[in-house]
Amino acid sequence: MRREQDPGAGAQWLEVSRGFSSLFWGMPAMALAHAAALAGLWPVRVMIGVAVASFLPVGHGLWRLRSAGELTGRWRRRTGQAAGLALATAYLSPFLVWWSVWPMEGFFAVQAGGHYLALVVLLVVLNRLAGEAARGLGDAALRREAKAGAGMVAGMSLCTVTALVWLFHRAGLLEAGVPTLLAQLSRLTGETRTLLLLPYAMTAYVMWRAKEAGFRRAVDRAESGSEPSVPDGGGEAG
Repeated sequence: MRREQDPGAGAQWLEVSRGFSSLFWGMPAMALAHAAALAGLWPVRVMIGVAVASFLPVGHGLWRLRSAGELTGRWRRRTGQAAGLALATAYLSPFLVWWSVWPMEGFFAVQAGGHYLALVVLLVVLNRLAGEAARGLGDAALRREAKAGAGMVAGMSLCTVTALVWLFHRAGLLEAGVPTLLAQLSRLTGETRTLLLLPYAMTAYVMWRAKEAGFRRAVDRAESGSEPSVPDGGGEAG
């Protein structure tokens, strides 16, 4: 099988590993923040701050990945897309909190729906970013896992929304009007809301795999003598 690109210097791949490590830790941070927002666990100001702050590890990780340089011809475009989506999703995250507190407000409900859509696209793009790193590594297994991760995130999200729409249709809620529909959405059980958070788990796995692949390449380059050593404090990237 043809290798897509020269693997690059060890220090470069160490930076990539650290970037994906930040993205990995951003997944549980975002999932917990959004779960807390949906459950209304804390005062509104606290939940908004936590929801927005949960994107900081993702922003830091994307900055590291971009600063690693050109891994492939599409690397900067991929990181730029992910950064733009992360900013858009962070901007919309307060509406998720406001909708959980005032579920009958249609404007908040629409913006919360936009937040969920932006989040799903962001997670898909992060999986594709891992696939792009795999192209630079020549790692066919990681490319397959990243492609599967993007497909599962999109598929799980679409199936969840489709199932809710079908259930509401069978119950006659879609024809009952917007107030009734919003009231029913606000009473979703914890198990149903958990389905909305499952895409984080798949994305976290792919981020971890990309982090490990980048770290192994950095170590291999250092041990081959092409790099002096892994910098102090490099150790495990996560």
